[in-house]
Amino acid sequence: YYFKGENRFDYFKRTSFNDLQWAKLRDKAKEIGIGFIVSPFSIEAFKKLEKLNIDAYKIASGEVTNIPLLENISLSQKPVYLSSGMSSFEEINTAIEIFKNKSQLTLMQCTSMYPCKPEYVGLNVIGQFKEKYNLKIGYSDHTTTNTAALLAVANGAFSIEKHLTFSRKMYGSDAPYASEPMQFKMLSNALKE
Repeated sequence: YYFKGENRFDYFKRTSFNDLQWAKLRDKAKEIGIGFIVSPFSIEAFKKLEKLNIDAYKIASGEVTNIPLLENISLSQKPVYLSSGMSSFEEINTAIEIFKNKSQLTLMQCTSMYPCKPEYVGLNVIGQFKEKYNLKIGYSDHTTTNTAALLAVANGAFSIEKHLTFSRKMYGSDAPYASEPMQFKMLSNALKE
């Protein structure tokens, strides 16, 4: 659907940031006082991000079984948000074992469905993760409202991930299901409250 008329390589080449743009994004994040967190999808990308001195890493759901990448990221000693979407408990266990410093790790409950229907958000998994692992637990929210994220915090989630877009009418696989700025601001305020 999103790559109709344009192959993925051309799309990613067109939408990628160069090194200078990455540095500008990092500097802007520091300027406004927010953490600069990035999801690398290769060891080469990780090495570039290390040179940029980003604040933390997000391991995307599809990278949980990318053992060489996880091993490299674990050596950084930076905070890591490990997404659990699409992963079995066995895969999650293997990924967690790579991180010797467990204090750097937050395990994110995630349902890899866009948009995620309320009945599939898996808030019960937050409790299962808390029982099974001695880690900070977070929630990666792919619903179109703020309810699941708020309930996740009420159920013990330490951090929340929510996709943000300037407009749901923008081109891209996440945009139609992401929060627009006003909704995101309302969520941030409600989470702080």
